[in-house]
Amino acid sequence: SVLAEIERLGSDGEGHAILLHGVTGSGKTYVMLKTIDRMLERGRGVIVLLPEIALTPQSLAIFCTRYGERVAVMHSALNAGERMDTYHRILSGEADVVVGTRSAIFAPVKDLGLIVMDEEHEHTYKSESNPKYHARDVARFRCAERGAVMLLASATPSVESYQKAKEGKYKLLKLTKRYGNATLPDVI
Repeated sequence: SVLAEIERLGSDGEGHAILLHGVTGSGKTYVMLKTIDRMLERGRGVIVLLPEIALTPQSLAIFCTRYGERVAVMHSALNAGERMDTYHRILSGEADVVVGTRSAIFAPVKDLGLIVMDEEHEHTYKSESNPKYHARDVARFRCAERGAVMLLASATPSVESYQKAKEGKYKLLKLTKRYGNATLPDVI
């Protein structure tokens, strides 16, 4: 039902913001990957934001295995030449799945259809140096401008995002159970 609702919102050509609130192990990554698949089938580009470089290799393996040469990686550890090559691959349309940290929000993706922010509550999405920005705010602007979907995913959403969902500014979708009837551990 979560995928069906994202599909419905993503097919009307208007900008939408969705907060996917799911417990750990509930299938948020699966929902993100299926949503990316559907956007790519429509010929639309995707940006996937991860909170920090340390998480990129693990997550990158998931995206590279699934999407191969279509993936471009953007983060601050790239040197100037690598950054330029990546930029040109994205600009030319050769890479239509951009995976990266905060600054990847500015990637020149052709026909942007989806921006995913994994672990959207993380403080690393907020830039403290000039120019100061929050990747979530830039994502919301870009999605509204391009008729794209912003998909925020977290087991512990930020207060700001959760409040916007409660106010109806974001669509709130919940995954309340772990996949495969797995149980949550006892908390003491």
